Amino acid sequence: MALPEIFWIALPVLLIAVFTLILVKWFLDNESKRRRQEFLMSNNEAILKQKLQAFERFTLFLERISPESLVLREQRKGMNAFELQNHLLRTIRTEFNHNLAMQIYIPTETWQQVKNAREEVARLINTSATQVPPSVPSFELGKRIIEDSGTSANLSVKKALDSIRKNVDELGLR
Repeated sequence: MALPEIFWIALPVLLIAVFTLILVKWFLDNESKRRRQEFLMSNNEAILKQKLQAFERFTLFLERISPESLVLREQRKGMNAFELQNHLLRTIRTEFNHNLAMQIYIPTETWQQVKNAREEVARLINTSATQVPPSVPSFELGKRIIEDSGTSANLSVKKALDSIRKNVDELGLR
């Protein structure tokens, strides 16, 4: 067989092989893209669940540290004002630290507002504690905290809660 005859016989085989390789590459690329999108979709779903859980946990945290709720829930018989002050501050710190890792799922501005609310409530407790003798029954301090809570502490808690609600609304889930 002469070289031109081999060329004309091999050319269709070569074209079919090249075409087959192109089809296989196209199929594998599309399959890879499809799998990547499936992975990203499932990953986004997992992150969305984590974000919602973070919003829920910080909402609960803020509701629990609102001054009236905190005092009514944590006040115990037999405590004096000094013991109540320490107990309330410890409770806030413990609940905050328990939820600390969830901060990565909430926007920076909202996280700052949560921290500000925590600081304002702690400041309210400490300021109220300076207005009553340490040895008086705890209900005196509790009463003082509730009376003074209409100030920036409640406002900070409300502002942080509003920010969380806004973040959830932006997710389009409500």
